[in-house]
Amino acid sequence: MAFETDFDRRSMFAQQKIASGWDMATLFSDAAISFAYKRKRTSYNLKGIFDDSYQGVQVAEAEFASTQPVIMLPTKALPIEPVEGDKVIIECQAYTVRNFKSDGTGVTTLVLQESTELDAP
Repeated sequence: MAFETDFDRRSMFAQQKIASGWDMATLFSDAAISFAYKRKRTSYNLKGIFDDSYQGVQVAEAEFASTQPVIMLPTKALPIEPVEGDKVIIECQAYTVRNFKSDGTGVTTLVLQESTELDAP
């Protein structure tokens, strides 16, 4: 079963940029949503592309369903270096940053985990 990976999305963005002359600002302004990035008592209003797509993993004869929420944004838009445990608020839903990666093309992906009421900021 094939599914789109984070690498596939980054490759698609890079190909679109080369093929059509788009720059990152145009891509992110067209598809981006607003969100809050929080560390302790400081909050930053940012824009990025949110993805919480379904991923099915085939194990033996059963398929396990999973989602992995991520938000991609221009690296230069980050006011601070991401740290595991920072919070992201998207449309009243709290997420915890579990990992982050910069892909070398000017895009940083924040790997998120949905927060419960007990661990929300």
